[in-house]
Amino acid sequence: MKKKILFIANEIQVGGASNSLFQLACSIKKNYTPIILVNKKGPLTKRFEQENIKYIVLKYKPYATGEGSSNLKKIIKKILLPYLKISHSVLNNLALKKINKLINMDEISLIHTNVNRDDFGILLSKKYNIPHIMHLREFGDIDYKLLYLRKDYIDFVSQNTKYFIAISNVIKEHFIKKGFDKDKIKVIYNGVKINSNPKPDKDKSLNILFLGGIQESKGQLELIEALNLIPKEIPVKVDFYGMKNYEYKKLLINKIKEYHLKNIYFNSYINDVNSIMHNYNIGIMCSRKEAFGRVIVEYMTNKLITIVPNKGACVEIVSKDSGFIYEYGNYNNLACILTKIYNMDLKDRQKIIDNGYKRAKYFSVENNAKNIMKLYESI
Repeated sequence: MKKKILFIANEIQVGGASNSLFQLACSIKKNYTPIILVNKKGPLTKRFEQENIKYIVLKYKPYATGEGSSNLKKIIKKILLPYLKISHSVLNNLALKKINKLINMDEISLIHTNVNRDDFGILLSKKYNIPHIMHLREFGDIDYKLLYLRKDYIDFVSQNTKYFIAISNVIKEHFIKKGFDKDKIKVIYNGVKINSNPKPDKDKSLNILFLGGIQESKGQLELIEALNLIPKEIPVKVDFYGMKNYEYKKLLINKIKEYHLKNIYFNSYINDVNSIMHNYNIGIMCSRKEAFGRVIVEYMTNKLITIVPNKGACVEIVSKDSGFIYEYGNYNNLACILTKIYNMDLKDRQKIIDNGYKRAKYFSVENNAKNIMKLYESI
């Protein structure tokens, strides 16, 4: 009989963390029985239904929450913080009492929390004496500016978790500085499905794809500022794909109008990014501090020339011969790279594309699942 792993999912929308959880659950189901705990139904649960992966719905609350996407929301969040703390405690205690009606916890061998803003997996671990591991997928303070509903969250999380899976070395170092035990943190890079038959765009124009939520931390403004600095005769088309913070989107649109830039489009989040990759020859990320950056690997495995900033885990994924690394905040540096790519001959472009594709294979779904299952067995 296969051992059962209970995964604590943080979001039902399909983003980087939930994509990673979905792919991991699909990859391990030959060896284990994954069961996913979600707090409501949504796009993610539909994907689990398609793959016949069991999930259960139970209301619980993370111990960390975003500060708010606008100044008004930030003020409201801070005013409501005492209420949110009480709500977190009450809701999770109620969920602890209800869970055994939904699943037999005696059959669970391991609890795996998918994102490091959830503590419900720890509460289950303590109540039922089941080993607990946690993915460290975000910095929390640097990237999302989270507000914490537990004063003792560092000690509580680190003392009640057997192992942490850091998705990059930069994430590992960040949490060691916060006080986590370095011996408990294992670096296992995220897994991305490798495209076996990519079709790179041979057009010399700069056809740029920018995947990621339309929010300040993702750095769309960096690209717009750089586009204003490149020679006007260079043909450019940019597609932004991602869920939108409307205040930030408004700022971007005003900049585009101010600089008289053309052919820049905002599109909704797309689930199957591989279906559009062939329309582009450049993939770019401009995040302030990315914990891993799945889209970087997705660019490379679809044979796009990849551009990333010298921040976060980007430099762990892209090497100098497999893409371009620019100095974050230096718009002129980014503009120079874009101009250089436009002026490169196809043979030189192809070398970078091929090196990027080879590099992407290191971050495959198969490698990710194999390394995580080794950790499971050690527990």
